[in-house]
Amino acid sequence: MNLIDCYVSKILSEPYRKFGAWWVDVEYEAYGRTSKTQLMFRTEQAALTAAVGHHFLA
Repeated sequence: MNLIDCYVSKILSEPYRKFGAWWVDVEYEAYGRTSKTQLMFRTEQAALTAAVGHHFLA
């Protein structure tokens, strides 16, 4: 499975708790395409660090 570099372009929600983890809805760009997803974090403090430019692999 290949992973691609993704960068958050817009935060769509405040952190919320679901399934025992913290989630943030984001819009991201990868290879010139814009998509939406949810990022999962273990703590609320970690979820609050998600910002425009945040890098993740998908």
